[in-house]
Amino acid sequence: MTGQKTSEASKKEISDLIRIADELLELLEDKIAISDHDYQKNRNEFISDYGKWYTRCLPIVRSMLPDKAARFESLYHTNNRSGTNEYTYTIQDYIQGVYFKDKPKSYTDGITTKRLKEQLSILEQATSRITDFSFELEKFVKINPMSTQPSSSISEQEKLMDIDFSDEHYNSIRAEINSCHKRGFFMATFLLSKELIRNLLIDIIRINFHPVSDEEISLYYDFQNDTHKGIGQLIEVLAERKEEFDINPKAIDQLIEMVAAINPKIKPGSHSFKSIHTHEDIENYRLTETVELLNDIIEFMRK
Repeated sequence: MTGQKTSEASKKEISDLIRIADELLELLEDKIAISDHDYQKNRNEFISDYGKWYTRCLPIVRSMLPDKAARFESLYHTNNRSGTNEYTYTIQDYIQGVYFKDKPKSYTDGITTKRLKEQLSILEQATSRITDFSFELEKFVKINPMSTQPSSSISEQEKLMDIDFSDEHYNSIRAEINSCHKRGFFMATFLLSKELIRNLLIDIIRINFHPVSDEEISLYYDFQNDTHKGIGQLIEVLAERKEEFDINPKAIDQLIEMVAAINPKIKPGSHSFKSIHTHEDIENYRLTETVELLNDIIEFMRK
């Protein structure tokens, strides 16, 4: 009976948070513009209410949706980026007054709206995970002296990537990457991540240049050797034709810089790949940040 009451209370709390998120979205989406004074008033109200909303949501997402927690947090803030553009922009940037100088305020509002909508969609998934059993299990973990931390939290810390792809094949590759990383197979982690990045680069080129002729297909496919092109060849295509993409060229430049770092030019007498021995070696290559940027660009281009 106690578990049922807890479940009902949590459903009520989540419902309340969903309602508040809808109200926050209204503040961002109100384009009947009003005056600068009213715009600033709405903005101040959003900043004040969002902080409280996020503080209430975060522990719920962490405990009930541990697989979504990292993404939920990264939509608000991130310390793992080399620059700010429409793909790496966070809600914290908006709160701190970071706008794109060459764009109207509504453009930045639109990006912030997209981030909040994704956070809301994550929060809404918590409702379906509320069961009497989940709360009884949580209570058991708290009182069991041999269980100081839920196993899901432990495994979450060992994940390298926590990204939801629209392509299930990529989700399965991500799972293998995380499995290798968890077991300390860092060389395998690196090579699988490079292969994922290569495929995402191919997707970006394929989406932008519709493969309706051999000329377009040859941008990412090597007909002579019957194979897809390597990372080095793909970033050359991006560099040479970046002005033809319907995205900010600065984002392309940032992407090329990040991908080139994991695919340095190799001398004929050296090994075909570098040795990677530690978790720090993996972190230095910024694999997760690179994959996130690639995925954000792909989702942007598809919409």
